[in-house]
Amino acid sequence: MKPFISTLLAATLAGASFAAVAQPAGPGPWGWRFGPPGFYYQEKQLDRATIEKKAKAILDGASKGQSWNTPAGARIPIQSGKDVVGNLWEDKDLKSLGVGAYWAGRFGTNAELVADGKVVGMLWVK
Repeated sequence: MKPFISTLLAATLAGASFAAVAQPAGPGPWGWRFGPPGFYYQEKQLDRATIEKKAKAILDGASKGQSWNTPAGARIPIQSGKDVVGNLWEDKDLKSLGVGAYWAGRFGTNAELVADGKVVGMLWVK
């Protein structure tokens, strides 16, 4: 082998063996309650009924703000008072939206807003 390739192969094997030793025991570092180092750590599973109830309560008292365009498309803020609690990517009626997938984030729970089987926005549920 050429010296460069053999050195590269040795470095790759050494790195792979170190990575295998450095992993914690158990199912792995990434699961439903784990996040990247330094980020949010969820201690309990989120209840779907609670998230849907909170999301509906937020949407019932919310209004749509001034829309703007980005290279990715339109953005319409969802406002509760003066606070922005989410955004829409398509102009839909807030009362007709459903809750799709959700997950715990660093500052609360993020929930997808769904209309006609399509994700049309995001909502931050505290």
